[in-house]
Amino acid sequence: MEVSQLTLKNTGKRESLYEHVYKTLKEQILKGVFPHGEKLNTSKIAKMLNVSRTPVREALRTLEMEGLVVSRLPHGLEVTDFNEESLDALFQCNSVLEGLAARLAAERIDEETLLELEECLYLAGKYHEEDQISKVFEKNTQFHDTIVKSSENPILIQLISQIRSLVLAYRSFESSHKFRPTFLEEHGNIFKAIKDRDPELAEKLMRKHILDDAKAIKFYKQSF
Repeated sequence: MEVSQLTLKNTGKRESLYEHVYKTLKEQILKGVFPHGEKLNTSKIAKMLNVSRTPVREALRTLEMEGLVVSRLPHGLEVTDFNEESLDALFQCNSVLEGLAARLAAERIDEETLLELEECLYLAGKYHEEDQISKVFEKNTQFHDTIVKSSENPILIQLISQIRSLVLAYRSFESSHKFRPTFLEEHGNIFKAIKDRDPELAEKLMRKHILDDAKAIKFYKQSF
């Protein structure tokens, strides 16, 4: 882990120091800068970020509540490293939730949002060819988030948001191995089902897509 990777970004927005530290640490965990299972030393992080330990402790407490960080007595805090059982449970739940979101999106999405999805597909493909993996990850996340938002179901959106950080942490692990070779084709098929207003197919494809992600992540973890 390099000090330069932990530099606080100037977002141009007025944020508390805690919010700034929290967003920085969360971003680094999701990008895999802090690998799963890595111990987190509050003093060391504070020094790297050039802040006091108080905002770091507050940020880590929030990340622990979100499930991205776990306390391992007597060793302290570390980045969550789920076993296969936990991974399966998480992605089973997410496949049902995002599957429902895809079904509802096929019924409710407007033409402008369809264009946004199509642009996500195009840019993800372009960045994938250019081997710009971080940008592929960004467009992959945007594709899923746009479909969820298009469900227009506030409770469903809230439920998905509650496990979003954990799902993104796992997807970042997969993206560090350059994604599954079929993910772009799968996204294209999901998009077509939504565009064709085929709720049943959209749900089926999304559920399979997410469960296949879980299989890929387990394979990569075993090979790592």
